[in-house]
Amino acid sequence: MQKTVVWKPWNNPGVENLRLTLDDMGVHATGQLMQSLEGQSIVASYGLNYDPRWRFRNLWLKADNQGQRSLQLQRDIRGTWFHNGEPRTDLNDCQTVMLSASPFTHTALLQRSALESGQSVEQQVAYVDLMTFQVQARVQRYRHLGRHEGGIRYNSEAEGTPSNALTVDEHALVRACNQYQRISARTLTPAFA
Repeated sequence: MQKTVVWKPWNNPGVENLRLTLDDMGVHATGQLMQSLEGQSIVASYGLNYDPRWRFRNLWLKADNQGQRSLQLQRDIRGTWFHNGEPRTDLNDCQTVMLSASPFTHTALLQRSALESGQSVEQQVAYVDLMTFQVQARVQRYRHLGRHEGGIRYNSEAEGTPSNALTVDEHALVRACNQYQRISARTLTPAFA
């Protein structure tokens, strides 16, 4: 399956475009975003790879906000994390990565947890701040609030931030949350199929 999804922030200028591919080898996402954050403009490109069960494998990220920066995060099959090739033992309890300015990174945790109405999950994540490029371990919590006409609703809480209401589709891709709204989603089919 291949999908393209586009989100825009509710309260500031910007857009994020994502191309998502799911196949026998795993889940592959590439995205580009442009946003105005904290009074500064940022342009970023990223690639995320997961195994077929949505277990995080690697992230490459390039951004330009008053200078170009890049980083790579990798998690091997033993759960060891590497940041730009260097071991990061402080991240070893983390299950996945969260990008500060992207609604897509909620998807992997929601896919892996497969919560039913009323259930909740709490997991460590490697949080990447797109403005500072700092990477730190944080606790991320989700509570399944039930199905509604617009999709499945969750409450999301990250350490040190206010709670966030999420509405997602059947693939756990965010339709709307406190910061973003989805403006387009298409499933791509090859012309030769």
